[in-house]
Amino acid sequence: MTCAACGGRTSESDRFCASCGAALGVPAAPQEARKKVSVLFVDIVGSTQLAERLDPEPLREIMDAYFAACAACVADHGGAVEKFIGDAVMAAFGATVAHEDDAVRAVRAAAAALAALRDLSAEFAARYQVTLEARCGVCTGDVVVIIRPGGDFRLVGDAGNTASRLQNAAPPGGILLDAGTAAMVRSQVGIEPVAPLRLKGKAQPVSAYLVIDPVSVGDGTGPTPFVGRDDELLELRQSFRRVVRDQQMRLVTVLGVPGIGKSRLVSEFVGALSDDQALVLSGRCAAYGRGITYKPLAEMLAAFPGGWPVLADLLGTGGLAARTLATVMAAETIGSETVGTVDIAWAVRSLLDALGRDRPVVLVWEDLHWSEETLLDLIDDVVTRLTDVPVLMLCVTRGELLETRPTWGGGKPSAMTLELGPMTHEESSVLVGQLAIREDVYAHEHTDTYERVAAQCDGNPLFAELIMDVFTQTGLDAQTPPTIHALLGARLDQLPGQERTMVELAAIIGRDFTGDVLRTMAAADGTIEPTATELIATLVRRRILVRGSAGTIRFAQTLLRETAYEFTPKTRRQRWHDFVAGLYDERGDALAVAYHVEAAWRLRRELRPGDPDLPRLASAAAGTLTAEGNRALNRRDLPSAVQMLERARELLAEGDARHTALALHISDAGLWLWDVEKCLTALAVAEAALPGDRANTALCAIQRGIVSLRLGLSPPGQVAVDAAAIQADLEREPGDDLSLCRLHYLQACLHLVGERTAAADTALRLALTRARAMGDGYEEDRLLCAICEVAQWSPSPVGAGLALCETLAARFAANRALLVPVLVTWANLLALAGDLEGARRKLATLVEHVDEIHVDLAAVAALGVTGALEALSGRHDRAEVCYRRALDILRAGEHAPDTQNVEVQVAREIFEQGRLGDATRVLDRVMAGGDPSSPRARIAATALRGRLASVMGLHEAAIGAATAARSLSEGTDDLCLAGETTFDLAVVLRAAGRAADATAAGSAALHDFETKGAEVLAGRVREWLSTGPSEVPGD
Repeated sequence: MTCAACGGRTSESDRFCASCGAALGVPAAPQEARKKVSVLFVDIVGSTQLAERLDPEPLREIMDAYFAACAACVADHGGAVEKFIGDAVMAAFGATVAHEDDAVRAVRAAAAALAALRDLSAEFAARYQVTLEARCGVCTGDVVVIIRPGGDFRLVGDAGNTASRLQNAAPPGGILLDAGTAAMVRSQVGIEPVAPLRLKGKAQPVSAYLVIDPVSVGDGTGPTPFVGRDDELLELRQSFRRVVRDQQMRLVTVLGVPGIGKSRLVSEFVGALSDDQALVLSGRCAAYGRGITYKPLAEMLAAFPGGWPVLADLLGTGGLAARTLATVMAAETIGSETVGTVDIAWAVRSLLDALGRDRPVVLVWEDLHWSEETLLDLIDDVVTRLTDVPVLMLCVTRGELLETRPTWGGGKPSAMTLELGPMTHEESSVLVGQLAIREDVYAHEHTDTYERVAAQCDGNPLFAELIMDVFTQTGLDAQTPPTIHALLGARLDQLPGQERTMVELAAIIGRDFTGDVLRTMAAADGTIEPTATELIATLVRRRILVRGSAGTIRFAQTLLRETAYEFTPKTRRQRWHDFVAGLYDERGDALAVAYHVEAAWRLRRELRPGDPDLPRLASAAAGTLTAEGNRALNRRDLPSAVQMLERARELLAEGDARHTALALHISDAGLWLWDVEKCLTALAVAEAALPGDRANTALCAIQRGIVSLRLGLSPPGQVAVDAAAIQADLEREPGDDLSLCRLHYLQACLHLVGERTAAADTALRLALTRARAMGDGYEEDRLLCAICEVAQWSPSPVGAGLALCETLAARFAANRALLVPVLVTWANLLALAGDLEGARRKLATLVEHVDEIHVDLAAVAALGVTGALEALSGRHDRAEVCYRRALDILRAGEHAPDTQNVEVQVAREIFEQGRLGDATRVLDRVMAGGDPSSPRARIAATALRGRLASVMGLHEAAIGAATAARSLSEGTDDLCLAGETTFDLAVVLRAAGRAADATAAGSAALHDFETKGAEVLAGRVREWLSTGPSEVPGD
C-alpha cells in the first residue's frame, strides 16, 4: 500500500503514514508548501533537425531512451522529474523532500545526464548515424510546491522559467547556473562566471556561471552536553569572584556566532551558583522585539523568587520604584508603557542596590543583539552609574551588536568581552559521542560518521547537534548539510507532517509564545489528529521547541524559527497572522497585535496588491504603532519614537489624514535630536501624501517655520513674514484648532527670539486653549512646559512662576522628561528669590533626571541653571566651567543662536574673575562677524563691552556702549535682563564720576528686580546704592 498524501510505503494495519503522519484510507487533498528548490532543465540540441532526418519510429526510440536516461540520473541524485516539455526535461531537487545539498545534487544530476546522453549518442551513431547533444540550466529559488495525492507535484515560481532560459544560453554539452545556485555549490563544484546574460523575459542582465569541474559530494551523516570551554568558564568564575571581592558592578559580554555555545556556557556558569552565592535573574530579548523594549526586564521581574509581593516589599510597596517596575511587568502583558525610560533606569538601579545589600546578583541578558537601543542604553546606564554594588551583568549576544554599538563596553574598567571561538576537533568529537549516547546510537557502530560530523560541524555545537539529529532520525543515508540554513531546512522537512504543521504555526507566533496560543491555532487548523499537547511534547523531545518559565515555549534556535517561517507559504502566513492578531486583540496585547497585523498586511500586499482589505489592515497596525510611538515620544525615548512613528507612516495610504500628526510628532522628535533632515523629511512626506489638503499644508508650513527658527535655518524676519501669511489664510477659514495651536506656538517662539516674553506667554496660552479644545493631551503638556519655561523671563513675578512650577511638578511627577523643564524653571526662580539652598535641591534632582534622559537640549538647560546658581553664589570660576560645557554641546549640535548666548555668558564669567584679556578675546570671537543675531546675546555683549572699557579707563566709550545696551534692552520685557543691563550702566557711570546719573540708573535697576521678585539681584543693588562709589570687578 502507498500513502495517498506522500506516496510512502505503508502496511495494511497502519492507521497513519509513518512518513508524513496522514490518516490512511482517507483521500488526501493536495499539499502546498513554500520551499527553496533547485530546478534542472535539460534539452536536446538540434532536435528540430533530428526530427526532420529520422522516421518517427526510430525518433521515438531515441527520445524514449533520452527521457529514461535523464529521469534515471535525476532519481539517482534524489530529485524528481516534474514534467517533460516537448524534448525537454524539467526536474526539481528539494521539492518533495529537502536535502541540505540539493543545489549540488542538481548540478551532479545535470552532469550525469550529459554523460548518459554521450553514451546514447555513441550507441545511436552506429545505428542511425545521428549525434546527440544536450545543454543544461540550473536555477535555485523560492517556489510553491503543490504535492498531489500519490506523490506527483507541480512547481509555481520563476525558478523553472529561469532554468529554461539558462539552458537555452548554455553551450552544447554545458551547464549554466544562476547566481543563487553558484553560491551554494562553489565550495564543491568548479565554476567560472560568464558575461551577464540577456535572457528572454528578464528586465535586467542575469549573472550566470559555467560548470567546469563537477565533483563528487562527500557523504556524511542535539540541550547540548557541555564540552570544553574550560578557559571561558574560568573567566566567568573569576569575574564573579571580583564582583564579590570588590563589591562592584562588572559587565561581561559573551559574544559569538549563532550556535557557538554562548547560552550553554552561561547556563553552566550560573547553574553552579547556589542560592546563597548569588541571585540569578535572566531575560531574553524577543527575536522581533518591536516595541517590547523591556521584555527581558519583565521576565527577570516575573522570575523573582517569591514573586512580586516579595519584590514589592523589598522596594517599599507603593513607592515610585515599585510602581515603575510593576508597570514594566504590566507592559509585558498589555503591550503598553506608561512610564518614562529614565524612571525605569532609576527603578532598576534602586532594585539592584537593594538586592545587592543581601547577596551578589547575576543578571543574564540573552539574545541582546535583538534588543532595541533603549534597552542597550538602560544596561549601559546601570553599569556606568551603579558601580559600587555587587552585580555581574552577563550579556549574551551575536557579533551584530558590535555592528550597531561598536563602542559597547568600551572605556569601562569593569567591562570585558568574552568571545567564543570554535571548539577544537577533539572537543567536537567528544560532543558528538555524547550526543550519540543521548540518542541511543552506539558510537562504535558508526565511528567514521561521527568523525565526519565532528569535522563538518566546524567546532559549532549547534551544527553538531542538528547534524546528529538528522542522522538519528534518517539513518546513514542522510547527507550532512553544507550550510546552517540548508541544514535546518532539511531537518524541518524530515518531520512528520503534523509535527511540521505545528512548527509552522509556532513560527507564525514568533520565537517565544505560550502553549495556549499554539493550541488555539492547532484547534483552528482542523487537520491535526493527535492533540496539540502531545505534538508540543514531541517537538520538545526532538529539541525543536524548549519549555521556558511560566508556561512559555520557545524555539530552540532563532534560525530554526526563521527557516520554518520562510518555508511556510505566504498565504498561510498571512492567514495565521490575521488569526493570531485576533487572539492578542482579545488579550489586550496591543504591540503583539500591531506586529501581526503589520506582518499580515505586508504579506497580503505582496500576494494580492489589489486586495480591498489592505487599507483596513494597514490602518489598524498604523494606529497601534502611532499610539506606542507617541508614548515613547512623551517619555523622550526618541529613537524608539521615531522608529515606531515612521513604521506607522509607511503603513498609511496617501490621503490618510493621520499623515499630518505623524509628521508633526516625528518632526518634534527630530527637534529634540537636532536632526534637521529628520524634521524636514517628515514634513515633505506628509505634503506628498496629502497634496491639496489645506490643513495639512498649513500645519507643515507652520512646523517648518518652528524648525527653521529653533535650528537657525532661516532669519526670524522671514519666518515672521511667512507666519503672518499663514495666519491670514487660517483667518479666512476658521475652525482648524491644531493649525492655530501650532501657529500660536510659532508666534510665541518669534516673540521669544525678540525677547518679548509677555507676548510669548500670551501666545502660548492661546495655543493651550486650542489644545484643550481639541482634547489633545500631547499638545497641552508640551505647551504647559513652554509656559513654565517662559516664566523665568516674563514680567510675571517670581512667586507666580513658583506656584506654576509646583502645580506642574505634581502633574508631571510620573514623567521625568516633562518634569525637566519644570525643574529648570523652579531652580532658577528659587535662586532669584534668594532661596539658594532650595534651588540647589531642585538642581540636584534636575541633574539626576537629565543624566537619565540623554537629551542634549536638556543637558544644556541643566548646565545653564548650574552656571547661573554658581554665579549668584559668587563662584564665577565654576560658573565658567558649566557654561563652557554647555557651549561644547551646543557647538556639536551647530545650534548657533543659543551658542551666541552662552559664549557671551562665558565671557561675562571670565570678566567677573578679573581676567580682562581673556574676556575680551572671547567677546571678540563672538562679535567677529558683526553683532550677534540673538537679541539677548547682542544686549549682553554690548553691556559687557561697556564694563570692559570702563575698567580700562575708557569712560566715554564705556558709557556709550552701556547706554546702547540699555537702549537695546528697552525692546524687551525681561525684567532681569533689563535690570542687569541698567545696573551695568550704573556701574559704568559711577566709575566715570557721574554719581547722580549712576544712582538714578541703579534705582531703575532695583525697580526692575523688585518688580520681578528677584531678591538676590535686588539685594546686591541695594547694597551698591548704600555704599557709594566702589571698585569694580577687574580693577
